[in-house]
Amino acid sequence: MRLVVDSPAVQHVEQTWPEFRRDPRHLHFGLASDGVSPYGVKSSSHSTWPVVLTIYNVPPWPASKKGFLLLALIIPGPKKVKNIDIYLEPLVEELQQLWDGVDDVYDGRTERIGRDRWFTLKGVLLWTMHDYPGYAQVSGFQTSGYAACPTCGPALPVARSSHLSKQVYMSYSTYLPMDDPLRGTGAE
Repeated sequence: MRLVVDSPAVQHVEQTWPEFRRDPRHLHFGLASDGVSPYGVKSSSHSTWPVVLTIYNVPPWPASKKGFLLLALIIPGPKKVKNIDIYLEPLVEELQQLWDGVDDVYDGRTERIGRDRWFTLKGVLLWTMHDYPGYAQVSGFQTSGYAACPTCGPALPVARSSHLSKQVYMSYSTYLPMDDPLRGTGAE
């Protein structure tokens, strides 16, 4: 995949909802968030969470540049956010309105005169991008301790190692290639 429009997500959206293929002015978004320390001190207890929407129906070189990133939220706080859903709720409602369509949007770049300059704008959130702690915060999945794998969930065999003082994930060798020498070494 070289371009976002080549991704399976965009192809699925355009096949399932053909209005996104018919009008290139409909928006494709990606959402990203991550906790940062605004003062540059890693040991600081202050945590700020910016939430950014990226517009993907532009060429890839400007998609992550200043004019195409939309700062949707800044969640300030002296401590880590415990429930990000409260802050994301207004953004989700606005994305739902955009999914349903915003009527009478004016297109100033269209050279045609008349009703063609006015259209119904629609938008779709294609995916979210986070680091692992951000993924845990936004999705609500547990990403540390027992059941830390979002794919495996509670089916992941985990044991506490007193020698290492951490959780040890068992059966990891089942994901190795069949001809790998570590497969079947008893760690399954």
